[in-house]
Amino acid sequence: MLKNTPTRYGFVTKLLHWSVFALIVYQFVGANLMGRLGRNGTVLGLNQDHFYNWHKSIGLVVLGVAVLRIAWRRTTPLPEWCPALTPAERAITQRLEAMLYALMFLLPVTGYLFVMAGGYGVRLFGVHDLPNPIGKQPVLALWAQGLHVLLTHALVVVAAWHVGLGLKKHVYEGTRFLYRMLPFTRE
Repeated sequence: MLKNTPTRYGFVTKLLHWSVFALIVYQFVGANLMGRLGRNGTVLGLNQDHFYNWHKSIGLVVLGVAVLRIAWRRTTPLPEWCPALTPAERAITQRLEAMLYALMFLLPVTGYLFVMAGGYGVRLFGVHDLPNPIGKQPVLALWAQGLHVLLTHALVVVAAWHVGLGLKKHVYEGTRFLYRMLPFTRE
C-alpha cells in the first residue's frame, strides 16, 4: 500500500521517514568523524575533506527529502491517532513533530549559510562546485555556525524524546505502537 490508510502508514510515508532517519544518522556520524580527523587523518581511506563535502551534500539532500515529506503529507492524510496515545501524548507528539520538521529545514539552511558565508562553498558529492550567491561574510558565517551547532543539540533532544515516547508505548506499555511506522510491518 503506497498511501496511508486510516489505520496505518503507507510505504511512501515510511520510506520518507526512514530515509530522513538514515540521512541524519549519517550526518551525525560524518560530523563527528570530520571534526575529529586531523588534516592528514583518514577513516576507511577517506580524509577530512571527503567527510566535509559529503556532510554538506547530504545536508542538501535532507532538505530535499524534507520538502518531499511536506508535499507528501499535504497530499495524503495521516492515519488516525493510535488509540494507545493519551491526549497529553498526542499534544506532545504534535509539538515534537513540528519541531522535527522545523529542524529538518533549519539545520541544512544554517549549514548552507555557514559554508557559503564562510567562503568554504559546497562541492556537491565531490563533483560539482555550487555557486555562492551569498559571498564571504564572516559575521553571518559565525552566526550561522553557532545556530547550526545549537540546532544540532536541539535535534538530539527532540529526536530522543520522539524515540523515547515510541519505545515507552511499544516496549513498556506493550501497545505494538512502533509497528505503525516500522518498515516491513503490516500493522
